[in-house]
Amino acid sequence: MEVQRRDDQHIVIDIDIKTAEKLYGAINGRTVDMTNAAIDFASLMQEACYAARDDFHQPPHAFDAQAPHHPIAED
Repeated sequence: MEVQRRDDQHIVIDIDIKTAEKLYGAINGRTVDMTNAAIDFASLMQEACYAARDDFHQPPHAFDAQAPHHPIAED
């Protein structure tokens, strides 16, 4: 994990996905003992991990007239 201070109000935290998953899991597992800021941070890490692993790509022409249709789809 690497922390960089951009200015007085901004920091950048560079953390690998496995470490982030362990950290947000630990925080989420003890939410009763955590501050709201820690819970918010865990939520942001969880969202970032999901976004980093999301490899969905919209197929070309998905909404055009030439789009391939499922065999049971009605026109």
